[in-house]
Amino acid sequence: MGMRKIILSNSAAFCKAFSSSSSALSTKLSHSNPKSIVPNPHSLNQFLTKQCKSGAITLDQAQHFFDYMIRMLPHPPVSSFNHLLGALAKIQHHGHVISFYQRLNSVGVFPDIRTLNILLNCCCKMGLPSDGFSVLGKILRGGYSPTSSTFNTLIKGFCMDDKIGEATRLFNNMSVFGCQPDVVTYGSIIDGLCKDGKVEKAKQHFSQMKDRGISPDVVVYTSLLHGFCLMGNLEEARGLFREMEDGGVQANVVAFNVLMVAFCKRQRLQEASELLDLMIQRDLMIQRGQHPDMLTYNALIDALCKEGRMEEANRLLDLMIKRGQHPDAITYTKLLNAFCKERRMDEANRVIGLMIQRGKHPDIVTYNTLIDALCKDGRLDKANKLLHLMIQRNEHPDIVTYNILINALCKQGRLEEADGLLDFIIRRGHHPNVVTYNTLIDALCKEGRMEEANRLLNFMTERGQHLDTVTYGTLVNAFCKEGRMEEANALFDLMIKRGQLPNTIIYNTMIDGLCKNGQLEKASDLLKEMEESGCFPDVVTFNTFISFFCQKNETSKAVEFVLKMKQKNMSPDTTTLYIVLKLLSNLKDERCQELINELPTFLAR
Repeated sequence: MGMRKIILSNSAAFCKAFSSSSSALSTKLSHSNPKSIVPNPHSLNQFLTKQCKSGAITLDQAQHFFDYMIRMLPHPPVSSFNHLLGALAKIQHHGHVISFYQRLNSVGVFPDIRTLNILLNCCCKMGLPSDGFSVLGKILRGGYSPTSSTFNTLIKGFCMDDKIGEATRLFNNMSVFGCQPDVVTYGSIIDGLCKDGKVEKAKQHFSQMKDRGISPDVVVYTSLLHGFCLMGNLEEARGLFREMEDGGVQANVVAFNVLMVAFCKRQRLQEASELLDLMIQRDLMIQRGQHPDMLTYNALIDALCKEGRMEEANRLLDLMIKRGQHPDAITYTKLLNAFCKERRMDEANRVIGLMIQRGKHPDIVTYNTLIDALCKDGRLDKANKLLHLMIQRNEHPDIVTYNILINALCKQGRLEEADGLLDFIIRRGHHPNVVTYNTLIDALCKEGRMEEANRLLNFMTERGQHLDTVTYGTLVNAFCKEGRMEEANALFDLMIKRGQLPNTIIYNTMIDGLCKNGQLEKASDLLKEMEESGCFPDVVTFNTFISFFCQKNETSKAVEFVLKMKQKNMSPDTTTLYIVLKLLSNLKDERCQELINELPTFLAR
């Protein structure tokens, strides 16, 4: 089936497709109340010529005049309605345009090519290029000839909807309808292909347009530049940029930024800096309002911060402000993060001060970054003061804020204060999460305060908080270290009962605890259970058994586990090697030679 037949066969679906989608809009509009009385024909003409063409129309005004026009007998010419529909399309009321079109049909006002082009444009702007394709069918059925503009709208719509295949087929069939692609058509196709990762095809279209005598504009060049950068072809991108400039097409800020972001992502900061200098030096660009923008500066500041070149990043911030570009929250946050990571708290505070001075209020992410840095720098009291300052300023801390402080208090052994902060969180109506509880449970376990850890676990459960692998693992590990295997076993069984599958670390902890407690049979059963559950033993698992058998002078069983490791293609670690060497020194039977023979290949893993 040819392209023309495909389009015509789809056009019949248009009315059906939109009758349901526009009914809600029509219902809503039918209940609106006009703000003014019905105008006379003279005011109607004034409205159409002045307000529609100037773009000063409002939706209420459009509704008012549209209702009046469809009641006029005879009806005004379709060109009058086109003024109204076109004006609505310009102010982005695409759905209302479609609804108005449906009402035109219902009163017998038939569209012309201008009406249908407006309708097609609205379909594409609403992300409905397939319905736009049906409108193209109506254009052909009405005996109208589509223009390059018609195809440009539809091709761009398909590209924006990530339907590059449909866009390409339409592009290739434009000549069937007597239309030839222009720079706008090529721009849409090249941009769509690049975003779809088909940069080689985009290059072919780029060469084709030049062969046809169509000069690429800055939009086309920028699309292809972006494609090269997405694929990591920075040398081709640089070459294309030079070609653009040498050909008399001056780069705009978008083209510069595409290259700038690509250089910064790959930490090619020298080239990025040179690009910024070139942008600043271009007086013509500045006169045209094409000077470096927020994206330009933020990309370079971020790259400098990641490289730890903070003095340069600071100077760039000063330059940015000096040139009249106001840093945004992203700018300040990037600098703040970098200073905090380097524990340069005075500079971090300077950034916060500058941020507030310039009317940019820190958000929760900014506060959390600073509190975290203060805690890591050991300035916990200052972090606590910042928390209370947040509360005084009605900047509501979130659970991340509290978790940072609880973690810091626990690391300093200030568990009573951490527990007090937990109570404070709950009193303020916040809900501690699993991280909050895990942090406190871990700290209590490390101090041997198992009863308190257990009580906190029960409290956590009572509040409906889900226990994760970390919660169980922390407590199981603590019980095993204290030799309280009965409690460790009970918690392990509870974990499985509640549908939380133990990981390798928890199995290893239990096996180690059982071995140290002399419960080899249970440890062996657990190893079997571990393998059957799909949780594979690792080098730590085998080291535990080998070490246990060595301590019990059961060298034959120790050798068996060493050979099992080899059979499973498991690489030994330094602990394994130490145990094996110790084992060899104690072997007196024929197994010694067997192990020595296997040792070279085993150690080579």
